[in-house]
Amino acid sequence: MSHAAINHRAFPALPDIVTISAGSLTLDVAPEIGGSIARFAGRQGDQTIDWLRPATEEALVRRDPLGMASFPLIPYCNRIRDGRFTFDGTAVHLPQNYAHSRHAIHGDAWQNPWTVVERAADAVTLAYEHRPDAWPWAYAARQTYALAPDGLTVRMAVTNLGAQPMPLGLGHHPYFPRTAGTTVTAKVEAIWSTDAEVMPTVLERNWVTDRLAEGLRVDDADLDNNFTGWDGTAEIRWPEHGAALRMTAPEPLRFLVAYTPAGSDFFCLEPVGNCTDWPNLTAEGTARVGGAVLAPAGTAEVLFRLEPCASVLR
Repeated sequence: MSHAAINHRAFPALPDIVTISAGSLTLDVAPEIGGSIARFAGRQGDQTIDWLRPATEEALVRRDPLGMASFPLIPYCNRIRDGRFTFDGTAVHLPQNYAHSRHAIHGDAWQNPWTVVERAADAVTLAYEHRPDAWPWAYAARQTYALAPDGLTVRMAVTNLGAQPMPLGLGHHPYFPRTAGTTVTAKVEAIWSTDAEVMPTVLERNWVTDRLAEGLRVDDADLDNNFTGWDGTAEIRWPEHGAALRMTAPEPLRFLVAYTPAGSDFFCLEPVGNCTDWPNLTAEGTARVGGAVLAPAGTAEVLFRLEPCASVLR
Protein backbone atom coordinates (compact mmCIF):
# COMPACT_ATOMS: atom_id res chain seq x y z
CA MET A 1 0.00 0.00 0.00
CA SER A 2 2.89 2.33 -0.73
CA HIS A 3 3.75 4.33 -3.81
CA ALA A 4 6.96 5.90 -5.05
CA ALA A 5 7.19 9.64 -5.58
CA ILE A 6 6.41 10.86 -9.08
CA ASN A 7 9.56 11.32 -11.17
CA HIS A 8 8.91 14.49 -13.15
CA ARG A 9 12.27 14.26 -14.92
CA ALA A 10 11.42 10.86 -16.35
CA PHE A 11 7.96 12.02 -17.39
CA PRO A 12 8.17 15.68 -18.46
CA ALA A 13 4.63 15.52 -19.93
CA LEU A 14 2.99 14.91 -16.55
CA PRO A 15 -0.13 17.03 -15.95
CA ASP A 16 -0.34 19.66 -13.25
CA ILE A 17 -1.15 18.11 -9.88
CA VAL A 18 -2.75 20.01 -6.99
CA THR A 19 -1.69 18.69 -3.59
CA ILE A 20 -3.52 19.43 -0.34
CA SER A 21 -2.85 18.08 3.14
CA ALA A 22 -4.16 17.93 6.69
CA GLY A 23 -2.50 16.16 9.58
CA SER A 24 -0.87 13.00 8.20
CA LEU A 25 -3.11 12.88 5.10
CA THR A 26 -2.31 14.14 1.60
CA LEU A 27 -4.41 14.29 -1.54
CA ASP A 28 -3.18 14.72 -5.12
CA VAL A 29 -5.78 16.00 -7.58
CA ALA A 30 -5.46 15.99 -11.39
CA PRO A 31 -7.91 18.66 -12.63
CA GLU A 32 -7.26 18.13 -16.33
CA ILE A 33 -7.81 14.36 -16.06
CA GLY A 34 -11.54 14.53 -15.44
CA GLY A 35 -11.20 16.31 -12.11
CA SER A 36 -9.83 13.06 -10.70
CA ILE A 37 -8.05 12.10 -7.51
CA ALA A 38 -4.57 10.84 -8.39
CA ARG A 39 -3.57 9.76 -4.90
CA PHE A 40 -4.94 9.69 -1.34
CA ALA A 41 -2.32 8.67 1.20
CA GLY A 42 -1.34 9.02 4.85
CA ARG A 43 1.48 8.37 7.27
CA GLN A 44 1.43 5.95 10.18
CA GLY A 45 4.76 6.27 11.96
CA ASP A 46 7.39 5.68 9.28
CA GLN A 47 4.90 3.87 7.01
CA THR A 48 3.05 5.38 4.05
CA ILE A 49 -0.43 3.99 3.45
CA ASP A 50 -2.26 4.50 0.16
CA TRP A 51 -5.95 4.55 1.00
CA LEU A 52 -6.87 4.58 -2.68
CA ARG A 53 -5.00 2.87 -5.50
CA PRO A 54 -2.52 5.54 -6.62
CA ALA A 55 -2.24 6.61 -10.24
CA THR A 56 0.89 5.43 -11.99
CA GLU A 57 3.16 7.83 -13.85
CA GLU A 58 2.14 6.14 -17.09
CA ALA A 59 -1.57 6.74 -16.40
CA LEU A 60 -0.86 10.40 -15.63
CA VAL A 61 1.09 10.83 -18.88
CA ARG A 62 -1.74 9.19 -20.85
CA ARG A 63 -4.30 11.41 -19.07
CA ASP A 64 -6.24 8.22 -18.39
CA PRO A 65 -9.09 8.65 -15.88
CA LEU A 66 -9.40 4.86 -15.58
CA GLY A 67 -5.87 4.84 -14.17
CA MET A 68 -6.63 7.40 -11.45
CA ALA A 69 -7.51 6.78 -7.80
CA SER A 70 -11.09 8.04 -8.24
CA PHE A 71 -13.07 10.14 -10.71
CA PRO A 72 -16.49 11.85 -10.76
CA LEU A 73 -19.58 10.30 -12.34
CA ILE A 74 -21.65 13.11 -13.88
CA PRO A 75 -24.42 13.38 -15.15
CA TYR A 76 -25.09 9.63 -14.76
CA CYS A 77 -23.36 6.66 -13.18
CA ASN A 78 -22.48 3.41 -14.90
CA ARG A 79 -23.91 2.25 -18.25
CA ILE A 80 -26.82 3.33 -20.42
CA ARG A 81 -27.86 0.57 -22.82
CA ASP A 82 -26.64 1.38 -26.34
CA GLY A 83 -26.32 5.00 -25.17
CA ARG A 84 -30.04 5.47 -25.90
CA PHE A 85 -32.99 6.66 -23.84
CA THR A 86 -35.91 9.05 -24.07
CA PHE A 87 -36.57 11.69 -21.41
CA ASP A 88 -39.49 14.13 -21.36
CA GLY A 89 -40.00 13.65 -25.10
CA THR A 90 -36.31 14.11 -25.98
CA ALA A 91 -34.61 11.13 -27.65
CA VAL A 92 -30.96 10.84 -26.61
CA HIS A 93 -28.23 8.87 -28.40
CA LEU A 94 -24.89 8.99 -26.59
CA PRO A 95 -21.68 7.88 -28.31
CA GLN A 96 -19.69 4.85 -27.22
CA ASN A 97 -17.10 6.26 -24.81
CA TYR A 98 -15.44 3.11 -23.51
CA ALA A 99 -13.53 0.77 -25.79
CA HIS A 100 -14.81 -2.45 -24.23
CA SER A 101 -18.53 -1.69 -24.35
CA ARG A 102 -21.16 -0.63 -26.86
CA HIS A 103 -22.97 1.13 -24.04
CA ALA A 104 -22.31 4.72 -22.93
CA ILE A 105 -20.73 4.79 -19.49
CA HIS A 106 -20.11 7.12 -16.52
CA GLY A 107 -21.30 10.39 -18.10
CA ASP A 108 -18.96 12.92 -19.68
CA ALA A 109 -17.33 14.92 -16.86
CA TRP A 110 -14.71 12.20 -16.27
CA GLN A 111 -13.40 12.57 -19.83
CA ASN A 112 -13.05 16.37 -19.82
CA PRO A 113 -10.68 18.79 -18.06
CA TRP A 114 -11.79 20.69 -14.97
CA THR A 115 -10.66 24.12 -13.77
CA VAL A 116 -9.35 25.02 -10.32
CA VAL A 117 -11.55 27.83 -8.95
CA GLU A 118 -10.58 27.83 -5.26
CA ARG A 119 -7.57 26.49 -3.45
CA ALA A 120 -6.36 26.33 0.16
CA ALA A 121 -3.82 24.24 2.03
CA ASP A 122 -6.44 21.63 2.91
CA ALA A 123 -9.08 22.01 0.15
CA VAL A 124 -9.49 22.55 -3.57
CA THR A 125 -12.61 23.29 -5.62
CA LEU A 126 -12.87 22.38 -9.30
CA ALA A 127 -15.43 23.39 -11.91
CA TYR A 128 -16.60 21.95 -15.21
CA GLU A 129 -19.26 23.34 -17.56
CA HIS A 130 -21.03 21.20 -20.13
CA ARG A 131 -22.54 22.69 -23.28
CA PRO A 132 -25.24 20.69 -25.08
CA ASP A 133 -24.01 18.02 -27.47
CA ALA A 134 -25.04 14.36 -27.53
CA TRP A 135 -26.05 15.01 -23.91
CA PRO A 136 -28.51 17.79 -24.82
CA TRP A 137 -28.68 19.57 -21.46
CA ALA A 138 -26.31 22.30 -20.33
CA TYR A 139 -25.04 22.06 -16.78
CA ALA A 140 -22.34 23.38 -14.46
CA ALA A 141 -20.57 21.03 -12.06
CA ARG A 142 -18.37 21.68 -9.04
CA GLN A 143 -16.31 19.40 -6.85
CA THR A 144 -14.68 20.25 -3.55
CA TYR A 145 -12.04 17.94 -2.11
CA ALA A 146 -11.50 18.85 1.55
CA LEU A 147 -9.08 17.16 3.94
CA ALA A 148 -9.20 17.11 7.72
CA PRO A 149 -6.86 15.11 9.95
CA ASP A 150 -9.56 12.40 10.22
CA GLY A 151 -10.43 12.02 6.55
CA LEU A 152 -11.47 13.26 3.13
CA THR A 153 -14.82 14.85 2.24
CA VAL A 154 -15.85 15.04 -1.41
CA ARG A 155 -18.71 17.40 -2.25
CA MET A 156 -20.29 17.54 -5.70
CA ALA A 157 -22.89 19.94 -7.07
CA VAL A 158 -24.60 20.18 -10.45
CA THR A 159 -26.73 23.11 -11.67
CA ASN A 160 -29.08 22.82 -14.64
CA LEU A 161 -28.20 25.73 -16.96
CA GLY A 162 -30.94 24.98 -19.48
CA ALA A 163 -34.61 25.83 -19.81
CA GLN A 164 -35.84 22.22 -19.57
CA PRO A 165 -35.71 19.60 -16.80
CA MET A 166 -32.66 17.34 -16.95
CA PRO A 167 -32.15 13.74 -15.79
CA LEU A 168 -29.31 13.42 -13.32
CA GLY A 169 -27.31 10.82 -11.46
CA LEU A 170 -24.20 11.57 -9.38
CA GLY A 171 -21.45 9.51 -7.84
CA HIS A 172 -17.73 8.82 -7.65
CA HIS A 173 -15.55 5.91 -8.75
CA PRO A 174 -12.91 5.04 -6.10
CA TYR A 175 -10.31 2.35 -6.74
CA PHE A 176 -9.00 0.69 -3.60
CA PRO A 177 -5.83 -1.36 -3.05
CA ARG A 178 -6.51 -5.08 -2.76
CA THR A 179 -4.82 -7.76 -0.73
CA ALA A 180 -5.67 -11.43 -0.29
CA GLY A 181 -7.43 -10.69 2.99
CA THR A 182 -9.28 -7.48 2.05
CA THR A 183 -12.90 -7.43 3.22
CA VAL A 184 -15.88 -5.15 2.63
CA THR A 185 -18.78 -4.79 5.05
CA ALA A 186 -21.96 -2.98 4.01
CA LYS A 187 -25.69 -3.31 4.60
CA VAL A 188 -27.71 -3.39 1.38
CA GLU A 189 -31.21 -4.55 0.49
CA ALA A 190 -30.69 -6.22 -2.89
CA ILE A 191 -28.33 -6.74 -5.83
CA TRP A 192 -29.02 -6.20 -9.52
CA SER A 193 -27.90 -9.39 -11.23
CA THR A 194 -26.59 -8.77 -14.76
CA ASP A 195 -26.23 -10.24 -18.21
CA ALA A 196 -22.96 -10.84 -20.08
CA GLU A 197 -22.72 -7.11 -20.90
CA VAL A 198 -23.08 -6.08 -17.23
CA MET A 199 -26.60 -4.74 -17.79
CA PRO A 200 -29.18 -5.24 -15.00
CA THR A 201 -31.63 -8.13 -15.30
CA VAL A 202 -33.10 -9.15 -11.93
CA LEU A 203 -33.18 -7.42 -8.54
CA GLU A 204 -32.75 -10.01 -5.81
CA ARG A 205 -31.14 -11.02 -2.56
CA ASN A 206 -28.47 -13.69 -2.69
CA TRP A 207 -25.41 -14.94 -0.84
CA VAL A 208 -23.44 -11.78 -1.72
CA THR A 209 -25.92 -9.42 -0.04
CA ASP A 210 -25.91 -11.64 3.05
CA ARG A 211 -22.12 -11.91 3.17
CA LEU A 212 -21.67 -8.17 2.71
CA ALA A 213 -23.57 -7.57 5.93
CA GLU A 214 -21.10 -9.80 7.80
CA GLY A 215 -17.95 -8.90 5.87
CA LEU A 216 -17.24 -10.19 2.36
CA ARG A 217 -13.70 -11.13 1.39
CA VAL A 218 -13.14 -9.34 -1.92
CA ASP A 219 -11.38 -12.34 -3.48
CA ASP A 220 -14.45 -14.52 -2.82
CA ALA A 221 -16.69 -12.77 -5.37
CA ASP A 222 -16.16 -11.62 -8.97
CA LEU A 223 -18.59 -8.70 -9.04
CA ASP A 224 -19.59 -5.87 -11.34
CA ASN A 225 -22.97 -5.13 -9.79
CA ASN A 226 -25.21 -2.44 -8.33
CA PHE A 227 -26.68 -2.79 -4.86
CA THR A 228 -29.87 -1.02 -3.80
CA GLY A 229 -30.95 0.08 -0.34
CA TRP A 230 -27.43 0.82 0.88
CA ASP A 231 -27.55 2.33 4.36
CA GLY A 232 -24.75 4.79 3.55
CA THR A 233 -21.88 3.14 5.44
CA ALA A 234 -19.24 0.71 4.19
CA GLU A 235 -16.06 -0.48 5.88
CA ILE A 236 -13.00 -1.83 4.11
CA ARG A 237 -10.37 -3.78 6.05
CA TRP A 238 -6.86 -4.81 5.08
CA PRO A 239 -5.87 -7.28 7.83
CA GLU A 240 -2.34 -7.70 6.46
CA HIS A 241 -1.71 -4.01 7.17
CA GLY A 242 -3.80 -3.64 10.32
CA ALA A 243 -5.73 -0.92 8.54
CA ALA A 244 -9.33 -0.02 7.79
CA LEU A 245 -11.28 2.72 6.06
CA ARG A 246 -14.90 3.80 6.47
CA MET A 247 -16.86 5.26 3.57
CA THR A 248 -20.04 7.15 4.40
CA ALA A 249 -22.58 8.98 2.26
CA PRO A 250 -25.97 10.55 3.01
CA GLU A 251 -28.93 10.44 0.63
CA PRO A 252 -29.31 10.39 -2.33
CA LEU A 253 -26.22 8.19 -2.63
CA ARG A 254 -28.13 5.07 -1.64
CA PHE A 255 -26.75 2.79 -4.32
CA LEU A 256 -23.42 1.02 -4.13
CA VAL A 257 -21.42 -0.48 -7.00
CA ALA A 258 -18.87 -3.22 -6.37
CA TYR A 259 -16.32 -4.11 -9.05
CA THR A 260 -13.95 -6.91 -8.04
CA PRO A 261 -12.26 -8.25 -11.20
CA ALA A 262 -10.54 -11.57 -10.58
CA GLY A 263 -6.76 -11.44 -10.41
CA SER A 264 -6.54 -7.65 -10.04
CA ASP A 265 -4.62 -5.75 -7.38
CA PHE A 266 -7.54 -3.32 -6.95
CA PHE A 267 -11.28 -3.28 -6.52
CA CYS A 268 -13.91 -0.53 -6.75
CA LEU A 269 -16.61 0.42 -4.27
CA GLU A 270 -18.63 3.32 -5.69
CA PRO A 271 -21.17 5.51 -3.87
CA VAL A 272 -23.72 6.44 -6.53
CA GLY A 273 -27.21 7.86 -6.98
CA ASN A 274 -28.52 5.59 -9.72
CA CYS A 275 -28.25 2.01 -10.93
CA THR A 276 -27.02 0.98 -14.36
CA ASP A 277 -29.36 2.02 -17.22
CA TRP A 278 -31.71 3.88 -14.88
CA PRO A 279 -33.18 6.23 -17.56
CA ASN A 280 -34.56 3.13 -19.30
CA LEU A 281 -35.78 1.52 -16.08
CA THR A 282 -37.76 4.34 -14.44
CA ALA A 283 -40.92 2.20 -14.46
CA GLU A 284 -39.19 0.08 -11.78
CA GLY A 285 -39.45 2.99 -9.33
CA THR A 286 -36.91 5.28 -7.72
CA ALA A 287 -36.11 2.91 -4.84
CA ARG A 288 -34.98 0.24 -7.31
CA VAL A 289 -33.15 2.38 -9.88
CA GLY A 290 -32.53 5.84 -8.36
CA GLY A 291 -31.81 8.88 -10.50
CA ALA A 292 -33.34 12.33 -10.24
CA VAL A 293 -34.84 15.13 -12.31
CA LEU A 294 -33.18 18.53 -12.01
CA ALA A 295 -35.42 21.53 -12.73
CA PRO A 296 -34.15 24.51 -14.75
CA ALA A 297 -31.79 26.58 -12.57
CA GLY A 298 -31.99 23.85 -9.93
CA THR A 299 -28.93 22.52 -8.12
CA ALA A 300 -28.35 19.04 -6.73
CA GLU A 301 -25.63 18.38 -4.15
CA VAL A 302 -24.12 15.17 -2.79
CA LEU A 303 -21.16 14.25 -0.62
CA PHE A 304 -19.28 11.26 0.67
CA ARG A 305 -16.46 10.76 3.16
CA LEU A 306 -13.45 8.47 3.39
CA GLU A 307 -12.20 8.07 6.97
CA PRO A 308 -8.99 6.01 7.35
CA CYS A 309 -7.92 4.18 10.46
CA ALA A 310 -4.52 2.51 10.72
CA SER A 311 -3.41 -0.06 13.28
CA VAL A 312 -6.96 -1.10 14.14
CA LEU A 313 -6.56 -4.85 13.81
CA ARG A 314 -3.27 -5.62 15.55
